[in-house]
Amino acid sequence: MVRCPSGAQGSFFMLITKAINNNVVLAEDDAGRELVLFGKGLGFRGAPSYIEDESSIQRSFRDISPEMYDAVASLSDDVIIIASGIVDIARNELNCTLDPNLVFTLADHLQFAIDRARKGASIKNPLYEEVRLVYPREAEVGRRGVKLVMAVAEDVDFPETEAASIALHIVNAEMVDDENAGAKGNMDLVVKSTEVIDAVTGIIERTLGETIDRCSYSYARFVTHMRFLISRLIKGEDEETRNSDLFKRATSEFSDAYACARAIDEYMRATCGWHCTDEELLYLMMHINRLCPGH
Repeated sequence: MVRCPSGAQGSFFMLITKAINNNVVLAEDDAGRELVLFGKGLGFRGAPSYIEDESSIQRSFRDISPEMYDAVASLSDDVIIIASGIVDIARNELNCTLDPNLVFTLADHLQFAIDRARKGASIKNPLYEEVRLVYPREAEVGRRGVKLVMAVAEDVDFPETEAASIALHIVNAEMVDDENAGAKGNMDLVVKSTEVIDAVTGIIERTLGETIDRCSYSYARFVTHMRFLISRLIKGEDEETRNSDLFKRATSEFSDAYACARAIDEYMRATCGWHCTDEELLYLMMHINRLCPGH
């Protein structure tokens, strides 16, 4: 527990324990919980010292991994403000739990991306279309994020495809909420999942001759299922077959969905070396039927 400074009993106060840079510090609240604070000149106060004026704090961040502190020290004020704004938009629009480190991992990416843009050396994200189709809500947040960058950093001509990079960081931060996904902090898995899900969606559309509404609730559930499935397949964790009789009936009653699930299994076997058990094919068929109820 942080001891209250003399004369501050009952008032707001926090104890600065370390200055990260001129405007970012580590602090403890009155319950002794550590947090990162952002505010003009906070680092000049030294440590230990007390903050008794809440208005001097522009942003506060809890549950930040200590491994992030070195990266935070090198971030500009503008990118922290931009990244914080984007995360606020994501929380409001997506209604999900996000990894608390997202603000700083995103800010770190944005700082490099903005520096490249200022030098005229922007790199286009090759997954722009895939991300837009597989994660439409996150892509919209990314699009608004690009606008925010250009509003704060007015000298920067930020490429539209950066919306995909922002969206992928958000998806990666969402995956911390996927039970047993084992995907936290694994951007390689996020990128691989995006490519596979886009390809699998195309297989369903071609096989069944239907256009899938990628903004629908059914598609969002399908994407979540695919993220779980891909994570398990990468780790070699097969879903044990427990519903053999149900699977046999389903293959007969829903032959189109079964053919589609088989085509997906063949694609993943050929391109990724993965194989779905009958149980996994059954779940795929269930989601395919929800996506294309006419079949």
